This record gives sequence, structure tokens and C-alpha cells, in this order.
Amino acid sequence: METIRGVFEGVRVLDLSEYIAGPLAGEMLADLGADVIKVEPPLGDFWRHTAPVAPGESRGFMGVNKGKRSISIDLKRPEGKEVFLRLVETADILLANYRPGVAERLGVDYATLSAVNPRLIYCQNTAFGSAGPYRDRPGFDLVSQAMTGIMAFEGAGGLPHPIITTSPTDLAAGMFLAYGAAAALYHRERTGKGQFIETSLFAAGIAVQYRPMFSIERLDREQREQVLTAIAQARAEGRRVEEVLREMPTRHETGRRNNPYYKVYETKDSYIALACLNNRLRRAAVRVLGVEDPRVEGDEFDTEALSPDENLVLNELIAAIFSTKTTDEWVAAFDAAGVPCGPVRYTAELFDDPQVKAMELLRTFDHAVLGPVVMANSPLRMSGGETGTRLPSPALGQHTREVLRELGFADDEIEGLIAAKAVRAWEPPAGVEGRRD
Repeated sequence: METIRGVFEGVRVLDLSEYIAGPLAGEMLADLGADVIKVEPPLGDFWRHTAPVAPGESRGFMGVNKGKRSISIDLKRPEGKEVFLRLVETADILLANYRPGVAERLGVDYATLSAVNPRLIYCQNTAFGSAGPYRDRPGFDLVSQAMTGIMAFEGAGGLPHPIITTSPTDLAAGMFLAYGAAAALYHRERTGKGQFIETSLFAAGIAVQYRPMFSIERLDREQREQVLTAIAQARAEGRRVEEVLREMPTRHETGRRNNPYYKVYETKDSYIALACLNNRLRRAAVRVLGVEDPRVEGDEFDTEALSPDENLVLNELIAAIFSTKTTDEWVAAFDAAGVPCGPVRYTAELFDDPQVKAMELLRTFDHAVLGPVVMANSPLRMSGGETGTRLPSPALGQHTREVLRELGFADDEIEGLIAAKAVRAWEPPAGVEGRRD
């Protein structure tokens, strides 16, 4: 049977971006079959050098650059710029995340490159966007979490609590960028025209907060103004804002923290997450737990059916009941009743998890420098084309010669460019067996 290639087979992407958001967009396009060429400066993506496990290789870099080839070009040298522009002529999409003004100084901005290739789809990610008072500010995910309210929302009463297990605004921005690139490809098929696309960590941080950044004005505006007044008063009095917010009535957005049916509980031997978002599921959970709760008897959760003190007593009772059985026993009981639940897993357990294996969510590759590596696979499946990681992350300049040959450079020209330091080609380090392109 003939293999169905990825839906983006034949699409060439130039990834000039660094760190997380832009590279993730490139990785997602590679997972759909695109030829993604990582265009790196002589020292490589800065992310390569953050907590490296080998020279020029870090877990962070490898995790968001799977499926790509790498060419290293010095854009500040005329010969390097010439190589790059020849590469642009062959490209469909370009990903960049320069601060405003940097792309123009390097001559790799949309106006310059679209003159070389009018069909080019230029995708830009920045910290804050190309307009507004923050446009020239640098920023990473942690700053975006802080400035979009995510950090305060995660902490009870406004106490900042960063999300550090992942990078939510980076990942969201990368996904939005890939989404925009795919839409622009469709638009180009219809019109023949390329275009400029942009997003930012700040915009992505706002967009993913579907609850906090949603306001029913007749219900929420007054409360929002009260919060703003309290914040202004706290700062005027020299008090800490979170102390003042704790004194205010419980806000609607903290409701899930007090919901006994959407919570993590300690069991006899570990922990379990219970997630019931409607009364049908809550009634099923109540039957398994052997408790009574008048709030779940109707179609809607009746917040008035129990007093605050009665609610507290019930919450404590449910927590005590969970401690009487093991997690496996509770999972079996809830599964039998059709109640959404799951054990709290440690990441080390997931490498051998049967569901991970069944859905092929991890893949093993032979990395040029580090040997066998296990990496997350694409979570997407399509009946009309292959999806998934095809290559591990590349070593810096690993495919320089290969890509230059594709552009029509002769071997002596390639070696001349390398000697002139216009490009850099990877060579296996002494004592390391690696494939030279």
C-alpha cells in the first residue's frame, strides 16, 4: 500500500525563530510533512545553550525543534545574506521572532523578503506585538504570565503563582502562529498571494484565558470596578494588594477551587483527580462516595441548597471518605459509574504508560550528538496524510551542505562559503560518532 505523505509535503518553511514559541510553530508544521529548515546564526539558537546536556544541545531546544534540518548562516556577511536570499526564493513560509527593528537591521523583514518572493508567508511572533506602548519591550513567557493576569489568577487572592511545568503563553503563541500559517497557505491557494502574520506572547496570554478574560458586563463590571478600587486603595496605603483582595468576598473566578466535584483528593496510598462538570456526573459521584448532596439533585447545581457551614462539613466528609481506599480502588469504582477521574501520575511513569504506547505519543530517535532520545510525538492524527515527528532535533549546521546543494551550490562553492565563515557546517565532535550530511 502506498504511503500517504503529510498534507504539507512540498511546503518549505524557514525557521529563523529562537527559544520556544516560533520553533514550536515550525515543529508543528514539520509534523504535518513540511520541510522545515532551521536557519541559525553561527552560534545557533540561544536556547541551545540554556542548561546544555552537550555542547550546543539542551533539552529545551531539542523539545521544540524536532523534525527540522539546520543550516547555519551569518546574515551579517554579504555572502551569507546572498545564500539566505536564495533560500527565501524557495520558501513558502518564514517564521521569525525578532524584537521590533531587528529584522529591518538584518534585512530579513517582510517588506524586504516579500520583494524577493511575493508568495512568501511571513509569520512573526514578538513579546507584545508591533503596536502599543509595550511594543519595544523584551519579554519571555514568565513576563507574559505576569502581565496578562495568569500569574495572579493562579494564586489565591491575587498572590502571584507562576506556571513553571510548561510555558503557557509560549506554547499558545506557537500554536496560533502555526494556525495562522496554515490559514495563509489556504488563502494563497485561492489568491496566489503571500502575506504578513503576527502574534505575540501577550496576545496569546490574553486569548487563552477564556474565563478570566470574559465579562458579562451587567454581572461582572461592578465587581471588576470594586477590585480595581481595592487595588488602588492598597497601593495608596502602602499595603500589599493580595492582603486587600483576601478581605473581599470570594470572586466568581475562584469557584472551582471550592468545588468538591472538580478537585484533587488524597487517597489511602496516593492522589486522584475527580472532574464532574454537570449534575448528572455529580450525582453518579455522590452514589459512589455514599454521601448526600441536595445541590446536585436537579439539572443545575443549586448553590443555595447548603449553607456555607454545611458545605464545609460536606467537603471535609468527602475528603475523609477518599482516604479510606486506594487510588486504584477509587478509579475502578468511578470508572464503573462513568465518572471522569484519574490517578495523579508522575512524568517518569508515562514513558511506559499503556495509553501513551497505544497512541504512539512518544518516539525514539538516534540523535546526531546524544544517541538514542525519546521525544513527544505529534498529538494530531489525520486520515488524509501522515502526521508525527520524522526526525530528531538537528545539530547546529548539520544540514548546511545538504541544503546548499539543493540550492545549486557546487561543492567547491560550499567549501568556500564555509571557509569565509558565511555559513557553518556541523562536524561530529572528536570521539562522537555522528552522521555528516
